[in-house]
Amino acid sequence: MQASSETALIALPSYGHPHLIFFCDLDGRALLDLIERPGLVDDLAIHGYGVAIAIRDHTPVLISAVRMLNARGVQVVAWLQIPEREGGWFHLQNYPQAVERYRNLRAWSSDHGLLFHAIGIDIEPPSSEIDRIQRWGLRDLVRRVWLAHKNVLFSAARAAYADLVGEIHHDGYEVHAYQLPILADDRRAGTTIIQRAFDIVGLPADVEVLMCYSSLPIDTLGNDIGGALIVSYGPAADSIGVGAVSGSAADSAFDDLPPLSGESLERDLLLASRHTDLIYVFSLEGCVERGLLPHITQMNWNLEPHTIRWKRLVVGAVRAMILFALLISRFSGGFLAWLGWGLFVIMLVRKARAALRRR
Repeated sequence: MQASSETALIALPSYGHPHLIFFCDLDGRALLDLIERPGLVDDLAIHGYGVAIAIRDHTPVLISAVRMLNARGVQVVAWLQIPEREGGWFHLQNYPQAVERYRNLRAWSSDHGLLFHAIGIDIEPPSSEIDRIQRWGLRDLVRRVWLAHKNVLFSAARAAYADLVGEIHHDGYEVHAYQLPILADDRRAGTTIIQRAFDIVGLPADVEVLMCYSSLPIDTLGNDIGGALIVSYGPAADSIGVGAVSGSAADSAFDDLPPLSGESLERDLLLASRHTDLIYVFSLEGCVERGLLPHITQMNWNLEPHTIRWKRLVVGAVRAMILFALLISRFSGGFLAWLGWGLFVIMLVRKARAALRRR
């Protein structure tokens, strides 16, 4: 009896404590107020949490914040961005700015003795394209995907980003790429159609972070996809981004996302930990403001998260349709060619039979 109990205990799954990196989208005085909050940096250091700080401008306040984190041994990721008025993130259309921003960061950090564990590159469609996509109908979407092969920027941008990753590696940094989950569908189908259609690009990064936010402004889903994206895309992810929990002082592209509750955030963290030992959380300021950080530090990572089956099925069905459409687009040329040859063979057989009958 005792032996069987021991066997049962051994059979129980046990999950390690994943490494968490918190996005921080603040700048200026708001950033310094957060970092100077009593006990915060100590908590980050004690639990081994990292911080990905948005780097838009090289200000004295930013220097002070990074130095405080460096002094306590907190890993800092340089989350490269461009000013909000110029779009905020990177894509096919602004790859020269990505190269320029990194080189400026390298010189600035060297001049001021700042230490960064990795360089984070955020890849998303241009903000102007996102606004246009929100107004599209099905016909517009199909037309955009159909014309994706004509995106003349793709090859040059992909080569430039690959060279940039090589340059960052040469300087001794890791590269973390923050990507939309749909990039995994493009890869699964063996295409670049999604990338070309929406002006994004896959990077040869050390860590690819799929941003599987459950917080979505969809009333029919209760503004919460229920971790279904994590369940679906987790097996294909190096790392997973969860959220969004925005702070009231933030002024970012995530402000329009409904804030995820503490229970939902815990669920997503548990789900993500089943697939990766590196999880990004958006955001540090949101978690601090809502008092979620102490709860995260005390989480039991062996708890089983609850997900809603129909939400998983919705995501699975959408991914299946995307895969089908991508495969049709990939093989349509070859399919039509073989169909033509097939019709040609059928016509020859028919003619041969007719000739034999006449004899």
